Amino acid sequence: MKLLVDTRERDASVRATSRSVDGQLDMSFNVRAEDLGTVRDIVAAHLCWWRVDNGTAFRTLTVVNELLTNVLQHTPADADGCRMASLLLQKVPDGVTAIVRDHDRCPPVYSSPALLAEEGRGLMLLSALADDTSVSVTPAGKDVWVFIAISDSTENL
Repeated sequence: MKLLVDTRERDASVRATSRSVDGQLDMSFNVRAEDLGTVRDIVAAHLCWWRVDNGTAFRTLTVVNELLTNVLQHTPADADGCRMASLLLQKVPDGVTAIVRDHDRCPPVYSSPALLAEEGRGLMLLSALADDTSVSVTPAGKDVWVFIAISDSTENL
């Protein structure tokens, strides 16, 4: 199998695991700002491998990046100073699903940012780009789930 992403030159988090099988990518890692680019590269490579069209791939990458940025900005660090999260990305017959799990039980909060504010628009962005979203508080934290549909005209590209 061809190497999808070469991360040897990056200072990647040592607390990370990933597995990819049959249209499913499962990753657990310490969310750090400097590693978000690596995660985007891995997700982009899998979407390409699964032959997801460019528009759906762009929306998926943007949504996943926003969800992980929310973990980074709004989830308290654990005793080791880590913000551990997992990402489950799946290619399904009519689209792509992504679930980001973290250890904070506080659900995301919608806000109405000022017109020129530089933050506070994350959940509005998710609503605009994803076809469906859901949040579940679990005993271990929370799961934020998104579904991004592939249009019939591009599904077989």
